[in-house]
Order: sequence, then structure tokens, then C-alpha cells
Amino acid sequence: MCGINGFNFIDKKVLSGMNDSLKHRGPDDEGEFYDSKNKISLGHRRLAILDLSEKGHQPMEYSHKGKKATIVFNGEIYNFQEIKKDLVSLGYKFNSKSDTEVILASYLEWGFDCVKKFNGMWAFCIFDLSKKILFLSRDRIGKKPLYYFWDNNKFIFSSEIKGILKHGLKLNLNKEAVNLYLSLGFIPSPYSIYQKVYKLEQRQNLIFDLKGRKIDKFYYYEWPKYNPIYNKKELIEEGKRLIEDAIRLRLISDVPVGAFLSGGLDSSAIVAEMNKFVKKDLITYSIGFKDGNDETKYIKIINDLFKLKNNHDYFDEKVFEEELKNIFYYYDEPFADYSMFPTFLLCKNASKKIKVSLSGDGGDEIFGGYPKYQKTSQLTFMRKFPKIIRLIFYRLMKNVNLHKLRDVKEGLRLSLIPLEKIYSEIRGDIYKSKEYKKFVEPRFIDCLKDSGGNLSEAIRLFDLKFNTMSENYLLKTDRASMANSLEVRSPFLDYRLMEYSFKIPAELKASKFETKKLMKEILKDTLPKTILKRKKAGFSPPIDEWINKKKYVKEIKKGLDVLYRNKIIDKKWLEFYNEEVFKNNSIVYQNCKIRLFLLYKWFEYWGILR
Repeated sequence: MCGINGFNFIDKKVLSGMNDSLKHRGPDDEGEFYDSKNKISLGHRRLAILDLSEKGHQPMEYSHKGKKATIVFNGEIYNFQEIKKDLVSLGYKFNSKSDTEVILASYLEWGFDCVKKFNGMWAFCIFDLSKKILFLSRDRIGKKPLYYFWDNNKFIFSSEIKGILKHGLKLNLNKEAVNLYLSLGFIPSPYSIYQKVYKLEQRQNLIFDLKGRKIDKFYYYEWPKYNPIYNKKELIEEGKRLIEDAIRLRLISDVPVGAFLSGGLDSSAIVAEMNKFVKKDLITYSIGFKDGNDETKYIKIINDLFKLKNNHDYFDEKVFEEELKNIFYYYDEPFADYSMFPTFLLCKNASKKIKVSLSGDGGDEIFGGYPKYQKTSQLTFMRKFPKIIRLIFYRLMKNVNLHKLRDVKEGLRLSLIPLEKIYSEIRGDIYKSKEYKKFVEPRFIDCLKDSGGNLSEAIRLFDLKFNTMSENYLLKTDRASMANSLEVRSPFLDYRLMEYSFKIPAELKASKFETKKLMKEILKDTLPKTILKRKKAGFSPPIDEWINKKKYVKEIKKGLDVLYRNKIIDKKWLEFYNEEVFKNNSIVYQNCKIRLFLLYKWFEYWGILR
């Protein structure tokens, strides 16, 4: 795992500054490459995981039959050894044991299509000397970040925005991105907090023509269509095989590997499978909460069952207040998933003994673990009844406030909404800005088409492509881990498992009464019933309770005025954030307050406020 930088002109001082800004991503080594004739500058910070020798140094050059290319690469290609064998049979020779050299040789052999052969996570830039181009690529799901600046003259890229900021550019805030953040809780690609700074999207290639100064972008990977298989035995066998192989590949490393363990189904499954390969000294890392949703007892069950070494810590209000002072340096944009705080502590603890950790990220998206998938299954059932019947029952129940009937009433309400509008309702966002609607609705319509009209699958596909992954949960993990020079690998996001998930019938992911049905079948002989049957619990400290305290509420109200005075938010947000929002303690309103609070603290940290 590393940090990459580059631009289409020569400035050694600026490139050195870009590299310095990403030292946390790669403390083991740094490198620079210049081509004065073609005006290319490439920089790299290295976190050494494979081939720890100098032969793994980057920027790395490779030549074959008169063709030459140079790369800066961030990530891991887990199947590089298999690809390497194919390339050797084609006459390629290798000087190192790194996956970086295999990427270069693959590019020289297969061109832009080389990425289709990779199983891994990546963001890289290849300078092709003969074609006079820069070739940038980001992995299928968007595990690794890649930002670029383009003003029709200067082309600059970096793993983090702070690298681009080293150029001293006058960047204007992107108000559209701010409104998307306030509605979604994160800034989706291709937007960034600044105008003219963009994120390369998941599964996307970018070609920059050095002579013509032109950019061409295209998707190299298409998500599969929903095509369910109803042979449960076949699905279970394939699921077991793929999970095991995904974990096997992610254990390839020249440094110690551990695992995150929350006590939930996903991380427990990863640890159980790892234990088959790592027979001793497997270390797990976990975080508990003295208040709120504490999973410590479930963590202990797994550690005791597999006789693992566990490093357990607690996240509390004091740690939260300490992290508030510096966490925004690593998060270059406003970000509202407050589990980033305990995730930061988790990565900090793990990095003291290991350089690589496996996590359960992606298990919910692949196997249907979120409560909203269960809600969607119930909604699909309701929509089978004639609309007039649903309308009558909804009107009869509209003023009924019994807690037990709350979900039924909400389901009836949702069943009356057109399909293309449902996603934003299920997400539970209260204020839906015009930017939010512009982003969500057309994309969700496309997901509905690609899912053959199956609502559950459309929502899951939207999550994979636009909501929970690239710029949300995966961004959270990338920033928290790389801030602590730790590489996190996610077996459930192996592209073969992602493709396999489209074969699983929606009702075997989440039924009206249960989530992750098939996954539990796959793991029933591996994990205890206590873990298999427990309800999903998010990695959620009680930050909502902490910010409800007088000092934070006062700061949020101050922040609202300051953000408006600085023209960062519009009057509509002032009107929305009224006293009702501050008095209401429901989850959706708490999320609104947290988003506003973290937006204000982010701007305050970066010195943008007047």
C-alpha cells in the first residue's frame, strides 16, 4: 500500500512536497521520476508489503522488445503470481518478486485490457514512453483512491487531495459537493470538495494524451446482470470455495498479517477461514464501547473458540475528543460516518505489530446483510397487492401509533411510492437537496433496469456502485488505515465473490424475516449459533449522545451560522436546521446534526472559515 503522485510538467520541489504530504501512506521508501523531454514528473511513497528489497522500489521502469513503461502504483494484485507464469511463458523476464513489475509487463502485453486480468485493489499511473500517454486506473470496487486536477492545461494526480494542494492552486469550493455531503453523508465520485479536482470512479480507466492534452475516460468492467440460480447446494459449495480462495490470496505477504474482529458475522467468518491457513500466532484486533453498542462478549466467543491472540481496546468520549484534533488532516473532504473515529483507533493499535490486516468489509453488500434489504423484501411482498388495497390499509393505519405496527405502516407508505423514488426513502435521508435527487434518481433507475426490476437487487447494486462502497465505507477504512501505515484487505470484495452474488436469489440474501440467509448456510459448520443468529449491529460508538451535550450543540449552532456567513451552505440549510432538528433525538435527525458538526469541524481544521 502506498501513495502516488504526478503531473505533466517538471517541478522537483513540488513533487518532493507531494511525496512528503503522503508519508503516512508509505513510510518505508520514496522515489521520484522525471522525463524532461516529455515533461513528466512521477512520485511515490512506499509501504513495503511484497518484495521488501530495493527491487520493489518505485517509480519502477520496465522494458520488453523495445517497449518501455514507468509506473507508480498503490495497492495489491493478489493473483500476480498466476499472471506472472503466463507472462514468463510469453517470454517476459522479471527482476523482482513484486506485483508492481507484473502490472508493467501485463500492460506491455495486453494494453489497457491488462486490468481485466487483475484480482486486487489498485490505483496506478503508467507512463508509456512510445505512446506519449499517462494511463491511470482504479480497481473495480474503488478500494484505492485516486484524485486528479484538470484545467485544460495542467494535469495533476495524487492518492489524496492534500498532494494536489501542494501546487498552491487557487481552488474554489464545490457547492454541489457540499450539498451532496449534507444529503448523503459523503461526497460521491466523480465530485470532490473542490472545483476542477475529481475522483476517478471505481472500475474506470483514464488516458491522458501528453501531446494533445486531452483526457479520455472509460469503464473497463461491467457489473453482471441479476441472474439467480436456485440450486442451493451448488451455491453453498461455490460460496465456500470462493471465500476460502479469496482469503488464501490475501494472506500472501512478506510482513505479518492479522485481522479485525468485531464479533459480527462478516469478521468472524474471515477470522475462522484465516485460522485454517494461519495455524498459530494469528492476532485479532478489536474495539469495544463502554457505552452504546458494545460487542465485546461476541469478540471473546470467537477468540476463545479459535484460541487467538486478541488486542482489545475501548473507544470512549475522551478518545473521541482527542481524535477530533487531528483526524481531519487524513480526511481531505468532509465525511460523516462517525465510525471513522473508532476505526482510526483500531488501525492505530493494529499498526503497532502488523502491517496487513484482513477485514469483513463488503459482506453485507455481497450476502444481503443490511436491515434495509430485509425491509425491501417486505416491501416487495406488499407491492403484490393491488394499489387500492394498500392505499385503504395505509389510510386506516395512518393515525395508529402502536410501536409494533410502525414498520407495517411505514411499509405501506413506501409501497405507494413509485419504484424509481424508493431508494432515497429507504436510505432515510430527511433533506433531499436538488443535487441529491439529480445524483440518486437516474442512477437508481439504471440499477432497476440492470436488475430486471427486482427492487432488492437494484438497491444492492446501487450500494455497490454509488452508496456504501468507494467513497463511503471504503474511503473511511483507507484513510484510517493509511494514516497509520496499515494495509487493509477485504476478501468479500474479491471480484469473483461480487460476481457470484448476482447468482444468489434475492430471497436467499434477505427474506422478510432474516438477512444473510445463504451466508449462514455456508458458515453453519464453521461458526457457533450465537454468532450466526445474532442481529446485525453497526460499528457505532454513542457519538450522537456525546454531541447532544450542551457544549457540542452550542458549537453546532455556531457552526451553522459560520458556514452560512462563509457562503458554504445556502439559506435552505438554515431553514432546515431549525429547533426541531436540535430537539429531535431520532436516528435520522442525529445523523443530520453529526453531518453538520463534522462539516463545520472539517472547515475549521483546514482554515477555510473567516
